Amino acid sequence: MAKGFFTQGIAVLFGKAPTRAQVREALEPAFEIAREDDGGDGWALGGEGLIVTYRPDVNGYVNVDVVNHKWPDHMGDPVDEPELFAAWTFGHFGPYAYPGNLERAAEHNLVWEGAKDVVKKHAGFLRVRLSYIFGSSDDAPTRPDDCDPLDELNFCYAVAGKLLSMPHALALFNPGGEVLCSAETLEHAMKWSADNELEPLDIWANLRFFQVDDTWSLMDTVGNAQLDLPDLEAVFQPEHLDPNAVAPLLRNITGYLIEEGAVIEDGHSIDGPDGDTWRVHAFENSLSSPPRDVLCFVREDEQPPDLVYHRAEEPEEE
Repeated sequence: MAKGFFTQGIAVLFGKAPTRAQVREALEPAFEIAREDDGGDGWALGGEGLIVTYRPDVNGYVNVDVVNHKWPDHMGDPVDEPELFAAWTFGHFGPYAYPGNLERAAEHNLVWEGAKDVVKKHAGFLRVRLSYIFGSSDDAPTRPDDCDPLDELNFCYAVAGKLLSMPHALALFNPGGEVLCSAETLEHAMKWSADNELEPLDIWANLRFFQVDDTWSLMDTVGNAQLDLPDLEAVFQPEHLDPNAVAPLLRNITGYLIEEGAVIEDGHSIDGPDGDTWRVHAFENSLSSPPRDVLCFVREDEQPPDLVYHRAEEPEEE
């Protein structure tokens, strides 16, 4: 799901969803509340909530709405569940969000053993969705020319952090990055980010590990599209290279792309963690769900399985 009506989207899962008045109390006075919003045509498109001021000079606002339903991890059926299907189709669960993202976020959580239990416990959620077209004309641009996705994410995470401190809040969930984290993890990540003057990529975009076959493994990122960048894949043999060396490689490459832009292209090469050379292959479809554009890195002196180069049109679910 590409960026459209909303340019960023974060959720906070609750054991019991709060009221709009409680949300206002949690956000004021740290954030300016522009007005109240009574929601859309059904819960999936938008519940009652608040419009928070972000960049009013370019019509930038954040909608925080209350949803008294579990996160819908399936897309819905256009006949039996048309409202849910429409909400997913038009990005109301976040840009680049793809069905099954909550299940994958819990399954591929390497730092929080209780992630799956939180998913089972939650009964409602708050959405934090940023847009530049609230109340604008039909021909208005969906994004300003100076749109800054890093600043957008930092703002949305600051809002979500306040919401995560509310009673009955269970976890922050980033649908586009498929990240599920606790309040403690969020606080630690934000402090680390400030202390090191680096972006908190661990809570913006997930880093996952898969077995391709008995010999080969895959490590990938999911969520870089929030930064207007491609996701990354590394295909390697753990027998020859420690996965703990591959993880910082992918994070460092993302950091480089943030600084320099999307300058790494198909056919380029980079230096690996052992001083070896990795070749870059650009693909429009990833090896794992969700389907997305990726840059795939393979050590130049190795020949991975054929599926790395000859991919199905859409990745299979894990």
